[in-house]
Amino acid sequence: MAYRYAVLGAGRQGTACAYDMIKRGDADSVVLADYALDVAETAAARVNDLTGTGKARAVQLDVTDSEAVVAALTGIDAFLSAVPYYYNLDITRAAIQARASMCDLGGNTDLVRQQLSLAAEARAAGISVIPDCGQVP
Repeated sequence: MAYRYAVLGAGRQGTACAYDMIKRGDADSVVLADYALDVAETAAARVNDLTGTGKARAVQLDVTDSEAVVAALTGIDAFLSAVPYYYNLDITRAAIQARASMCDLGGNTDLVRQQLSLAAEARAAGISVIPDCGQVP
């Protein structure tokens, strides 16, 4: 079974993750979403070139627009949040609403605790939320 993935934030870490999703994650597709469409397009082109596929595609997304995030994540099996940590609580709520499993790169223990307080809601939605998986560059 192939998976539909997304990466929020098409910087270096997000681009590397999209590459790994295609190479090692049995990806059918990977959406690379960024506030700057040109950044997302550059990342998707690089990933497609490196993987020899056309599985990565770019979209513009403002992660502060909760409705847009829910819409972008609907139909996605799992995604990585590679945006600054202070957006991750609202993104977690959007993930629950869209029923898309997520992990993020974290960065703030207090915010991670707030995310973990949503565990029952995530379980009810049938998804996993795994915060704080990154390492500060």
